[in-house]
Amino acid sequence: MPAKPSYSHRLTAAIALLEQSEELWVDRLQLEEVLGVSKTVAWRILKQCGAQYGPGKALVCLRPALIEGLKAILASDIHSVEIERHTRLEQFLSGVRPSVIAGLKPVASGEAALAMVSTTFSKLPPNVVLTRTSLHIDFPDAESFLQSLGAVIYALHNDYEEVHAFLNSQTSISPAI
Repeated sequence: MPAKPSYSHRLTAAIALLEQSEELWVDRLQLEEVLGVSKTVAWRILKQCGAQYGPGKALVCLRPALIEGLKAILASDIHSVEIERHTRLEQFLSGVRPSVIAGLKPVASGEAALAMVSTTFSKLPPNVVLTRTSLHIDFPDAESFLQSLGAVIYALHNDYEEVHAFLNSQTSISPAI
């Protein structure tokens, strides 16, 4: 199902502007400017409204026919179809979100969580040793392991360029030392 055309909110103003015009024919360039659309979209609209090839093989449409065609596009049910599509998507996402949240496992809370999410490459936990070719994590229990692994992930997220440069360098000293 196609989405609502990006120009649909400008149709009313475009119709009013074309109704005020004295020109008998409207070409692709004029329609591009009136609706603020690309060449391809303007060409498709003109073809849909009964355009024909004029002098120099330029695609032109009689102004009254174009106005009627634009009014038909405006009156079409594409707007209601788009609203229904958005509603279905929102319902789907609201149904999926609780199951995703239910599947999340807390790794840290309070100060420990704040420390983990603000970990940078130069401030990896003392139990984490990263060399150019290996990652070593010492941990006494599962909670410590998950927090240390989370810290490594956040360090990568927070300082990606620095981690990348370190891993590609010839240095093999851990940044935590």
